[in-house]
Amino acid sequence: MVSKSAFMVVKIRFGRGPVVARRQGKNSRIALLGAGLLTMVSICFASLGIWRLCKDVGLAGDFVFADGFLSHWQVWIGATAATQYTGWRLGRYARLARERAEAEVGSVDPQAAAGLAARI
Repeated sequence: MVSKSAFMVVKIRFGRGPVVARRQGKNSRIALLGAGLLTMVSICFASLGIWRLCKDVGLAGDFVFADGFLSHWQVWIGATAATQYTGWRLGRYARLARERAEAEVGSVDPQAAAGLAARI
């Protein structure tokens, strides 16, 4: 059999996927994870700041960064404060989003509440 066209059109049909919900705070779990990770990062920054401060006073050995911008304890303590504040804000966002979602569950009928709770 001879054909003029070398191409074949194939139609692929996919099933319907999950419905995307437009609700507030659907990223609360990621925000809570980020808050926990940022807390750990701020602890690391604080330890570097304390180490550099102790080096300046003469209580510790050589610091990782001998000179430059990162060789100052103020930089590390400032990074600690900024990182911890960001983690605190993310944790607060996640907590408020969770409370709002739970309040929505309480005001909806029981069958719809089970579906909403499963998405949280």
